Amino acid sequence: MSIEKIACHCCDLVQELSAIQPGQKAHCSRCGHLLTVHHTGGLDTPMALAFSGLVFLLLSLPFPFMAFESQGRVQEVSLANSGFDLLQQGFPLLALLLTLFILLIPALTLCTYLLILFTLRQEQSPPWLYRLTRMLFILHPWGMAEVFLIGVLVSLVKIAGMADIIIGVSFWAYVLFALCLITTITRVDPAQLWQKLDQIAGIHRKLPSTEPGSALKNQLQSCHHCGLLHPLDTANCERCGSPLHARFPNSLQKTWAYLITAILLYLPANLYPIMNTTLLGNSEPSTILGGVLVLWEMGSYPIALIVFIASIMIPIGKMLALIWLAYSVQHGHQHRVSERIKMYRLTELIGRWSMIDVFVVAVLAALVQLGGLVSITPGIAVIAFAGVVILTMLSALSFDPRLIWDSLSQEEMAAINRSQVPLNDLLDDLR
Repeated sequence: MSIEKIACHCCDLVQELSAIQPGQKAHCSRCGHLLTVHHTGGLDTPMALAFSGLVFLLLSLPFPFMAFESQGRVQEVSLANSGFDLLQQGFPLLALLLTLFILLIPALTLCTYLLILFTLRQEQSPPWLYRLTRMLFILHPWGMAEVFLIGVLVSLVKIAGMADIIIGVSFWAYVLFALCLITTITRVDPAQLWQKLDQIAGIHRKLPSTEPGSALKNQLQSCHHCGLLHPLDTANCERCGSPLHARFPNSLQKTWAYLITAILLYLPANLYPIMNTTLLGNSEPSTILGGVLVLWEMGSYPIALIVFIASIMIPIGKMLALIWLAYSVQHGHQHRVSERIKMYRLTELIGRWSMIDVFVVAVLAALVQLGGLVSITPGIAVIAFAGVVILTMLSALSFDPRLIWDSLSQEEMAAINRSQVPLNDLLDDLR
């Protein structure tokens, strides 16, 4: 691996990556953030996984995903028609979210991986490949295939008592697709991929001269997408072409704007019905908390716990965490730096899992439609709750964790720097 200087995404500390070998991963010596993972196996393994994932996705589209049978009547649903079914019922926004998050974005992610890896496998690295790679990592948070599968599991438990459920061939194909997607993403490290692009293009980036400390202290700024260091007066990244900023522009303002809007939407998301179940002409609305209680009364304690954590605890916890992070930065708090950084990483990690309830409603609404016998329709709260999830994700993505370190006094920063662990001591073998 070639020597490269990078600034940590979380604390902005400039570090030189020169000792990492295949099969190892490196963490920031100040905040512990994972900097890079050097996977063994080269390009062939993720390329095979990406290709297999696309094959499984195509196989999951034409066949029945699930079927709902009650009193001799059968309702089938396929992934290809699920969005159209919701559109016909008068829920275009829910249809759009379902199609984007479980089909289009995951498919586009795998296609992009396959194109990038195949081009690199041919020992080519054209300029457009850099911009395509930048787009790839922007897509990552919005592909929710695994979240959708958990939503399907919850749906099966909710309607198990109403009728017989038949699992179709497409369900198993989609499970394999989701596994291939997750494995492909975890087998390709962003830092390693950017270096591979430069290596095949024959580009040797000049290492900036730096002193110990942050990139900003060294009059440098790192690209938000590829991590390449540039002088502060550089407008665009010379590697991927994205606009450069020492810190996210208007980070706190955007964080607060998304967060306050999410809080306002969270009230109707919990007060109004998220879905309506009609059984033999009798309509019964259900809120998010009401759905959890129904699952608990049915004896499905693990599923009830999953829904309660994903739909109630995670959104509230994430909003409280973001409020504390933004407030602490605005008021220049000097304490609990490591705890705040861990809190930030956690908000990035867990936010999208709250979409479980949205996918549950979408699956049930597309599947359970047997006329006057039994039917399920989305409630007004489902759109509000989807807005909460998306806005909290945008709020977390807008928050710049380096602001936590910028607000520290010189004495506090000096104390933290004295406790740094050398980078070589933070190289871990992959298990």
